[in-house]
Amino acid sequence: MPPAIWLDDHARLAVVLHALAAIVLIGATTHHWLIAIGYARGRSAVRLGRIYAATALVAYLATFAAGLVAYPAFRYHVRALYLDRYEPWASNLFDIKENFAALGLPLVIATFVLSRIMDPKTDRGLVVGYVAMVSLTAFIVWFAVIGGLVVTMTRGV
Repeated sequence: MPPAIWLDDHARLAVVLHALAAIVLIGATTHHWLIAIGYARGRSAVRLGRIYAATALVAYLATFAAGLVAYPAFRYHVRALYLDRYEPWASNLFDIKENFAALGLPLVIATFVLSRIMDPKTDRGLVVGYVAMVSLTAFIVWFAVIGGLVVTMTRGV
């Protein structure tokens, strides 16, 4: 008999919620990136930038939380019993994806805060850093979503 795993009965639901939140996240970060590029080019859509920064933050937190709920079941049923043994490249990809995702959390928080206090027309010095942070966040999110899909296609909960 397998060991008792925290929220094991809800792992599949958590993975579905994780995926749904990731869909919102990838859309919000991509749109936020497009708005930030516009800031660098002198176009100012501050309201949209604030909306996408807030949406990205909420979606990032929701994705992170749902992933945390699904992780114990994934760790035992998928990773320990299958991926580590038969598909170690997928285990490594999962680790890389999760490490990048953890690094993205402070970035998405920082861009949310900056979106609230920065005026792209007058704070031109902040715009370069803002664009860099939003770009890096978008890259991390795209990498994490694609990496997560590849790992899940290899073996899911």
